[in-house]
Amino acid sequence: MHYCIIGNGVAGTEAALAIRSQDSSSAITIITQSAYHMYYRPRLIEYLAGDIKPENLYIYKPATYDEKHIEVLFKTKVIDIDTKNKYITLHHGSKIKYDKLCIATGATPSMPSIPGTTLQGVFSVRTIDDADAIINHINNTPDKKVAVIGGGLLGLETAYSLSRRGCSVTVIEFFDRLLPRQLDTDGAAIVKKLLEQKGLQFVLGDSVTEIVGDSSAQKVICKSGKQLEASTVIFSMGIKPEISLAKNAGIVVNRGIIINNYLQTSEPDIFAAGDPTEYNGICYGIWPAAREQGKLAGLNMAGARQEYKGTLLSVLLKITGIDLYSAGDFNKEGTKSVVHKTDSIYVKFLYNDVDPVAAIVIGDMNIIKLARNVMEKKAEIKELVKLFV
Repeated sequence: MHYCIIGNGVAGTEAALAIRSQDSSSAITIITQSAYHMYYRPRLIEYLAGDIKPENLYIYKPATYDEKHIEVLFKTKVIDIDTKNKYITLHHGSKIKYDKLCIATGATPSMPSIPGTTLQGVFSVRTIDDADAIINHINNTPDKKVAVIGGGLLGLETAYSLSRRGCSVTVIEFFDRLLPRQLDTDGAAIVKKLLEQKGLQFVLGDSVTEIVGDSSAQKVICKSGKQLEASTVIFSMGIKPEISLAKNAGIVVNRGIIINNYLQTSEPDIFAAGDPTEYNGICYGIWPAAREQGKLAGLNMAGARQEYKGTLLSVLLKITGIDLYSAGDFNKEGTKSVVHKTDSIYVKFLYNDVDPVAAIVIGDMNIIKLARNVMEKKAEIKELVKLFV
């Protein structure tokens, strides 16, 4: 048996380790375009801030792959999957035969089609190389004015990290509030105030239509007509599942690669996990989902038959120094609610008679811990509700 995995992010790596936990002898090959072993992508923000060294990003030591007899082909691109004859073609022309395949190709940053995105000083943050390029640019640019396009989780963390490097940072967000996917209006207003106290500036309800400069970025122009000087522009507008390889192979895709409860694609011997997948109409794009899917894909590839039931959509914001937790579906109807608000603390909890539905907690780590336990059903709803009723 030969197991092949395309991609060595958290989903691909966890798939390989899970396979090995069930099958001690079959060959496992990971093919990746990266030059690095799998690292903890969420900690890139700490690396960008200068808080940790590159070696602190890695979860598994290189020796782990040797000990588990997992072959990793670095700087190698898969250009084709032949689902009929069950082999993949690499960029240099060689082919690899597989018995079971996992597609864990990750995602790419979303970039708008506007003038100026190819200028020097324009970046996105997805990889170690991206972070290194931003650090090098800032260190060699006298003007420390930065525009971060996108007021979501990654955008805010990136903005705060660069402000700690002495940059003057303005965040431009299309919606009228920060973290529009995770917070309501009241919660977003508290976060904005706390971040302004930390030196960040914001332009809300606006978007960038052009980046201006000779060869390097000098300013951004907004739809409203507002112009901001910025020698560094960082786009943080979400990600797009990398599905082209699967699509070209005839595997069923929508926004992502469609997977069933066992992480199988439309081809029974081809599985998919992590950011490129779509499960029950959801493209998760979050680390916990990628890790869970990777483990279960590997177990199922090795014959364990363990069912995936979805991942709780949740975020924990901590790099900014603000304790923030958000989880669940705030648009669900027919729920009961609890709301508690002060100048620096905000709690909103939705629930029904049986299940927790959604939670926002800002400013209190003890309540965050309890809310997480309730949302993950490790604690009863009444334990959280009784704090405020």
